[in-house]
Amino acid sequence: MSLDSRLPDLLACPADGGWPLKDEGDALRCPECATRFPVRDGLVSFLPAQALTDQDHREREMRDGESSWYDAMFEGYTDAVEIPTAVRRVGRPSGPVLDAGCGTGRITEALVALGQPVIAVDYSETCLRRMLARVGTASGGPPVLAVQSDLRMLPLRPGVMGAATCIEVYSMFRAADRAAIVGELARVLAPGAPLSISAFNYNLLFRAWHRRGNAGAREGHHMLGGDYYYFRFTKEEFRRELAECLDVEEVTGVRNIPARTVAGALRRAGLRGSGDRFLRYMVDRGHKADFALERVGFVADRVGFFWQACARKR
Repeated sequence: MSLDSRLPDLLACPADGGWPLKDEGDALRCPECATRFPVRDGLVSFLPAQALTDQDHREREMRDGESSWYDAMFEGYTDAVEIPTAVRRVGRPSGPVLDAGCGTGRITEALVALGQPVIAVDYSETCLRRMLARVGTASGGPPVLAVQSDLRMLPLRPGVMGAATCIEVYSMFRAADRAAIVGELARVLAPGAPLSISAFNYNLLFRAWHRRGNAGAREGHHMLGGDYYYFRFTKEEFRRELAECLDVEEVTGVRNIPARTVAGALRRAGLRGSGDRFLRYMVDRGHKADFALERVGFVADRVGFFWQACARKR
């Protein structure tokens, strides 16, 4: 089996907490219920022990399909702002880091640079394969373990993670599922360990759209197609849900400057060169103004596209 020896010890059976999982070469086996979790090319799957609904399976298949173009949505300004903003909230962890809902690994790649082992969890095998290709296997670098799992039933032992991220994932679940995810994240974090987590902001623009009769401005299904659910939060709603299990230190608006929207407007006005130059500047240097606005709550809370929170295990 091609799993780094430092990581499987963090895992446990999601059904009964059985541990340690026995290495059988092509699978890990629970010592309690004897369920086998297949291992293929460095990826371990716990889905056989998790009761997914038909909707869950449809969404997983759609995530597999979108993995080929998913990164293109974030390249440039969004990545320049969102990745450092998310990773900065976990500081310098003293233990392994969990990337919950890692997708194709844009956050995972930045977490590897922190020097700690990383557990990257997603329920799309195709996304996990792309994540592994992205982070590579640099000699001497911290290991990354790809885990195919439902976030509502993490296959991890209690209190073993030194930090966690959950970026652009939380808003895609309904209330009961979000409560389960927060509970699981709190369960696997060590005392005092930080969680960096984001959610859609029900900002002034979306509030205005909602008042004009657009119900989807608040809640609905994914604007890019498919039947992914989403919900946009007020600051109080997001903080309250996290506070059920965690100590919330900060909630602020991020991605406060609509750089791509401004560039697109310039192009549509016939100023393509100006639009291109503006966007290049914002990606290269101007995005630092976005970081400054995170500290101006009156502005960031009202215009940020996402909420970015930092919370800690009690």
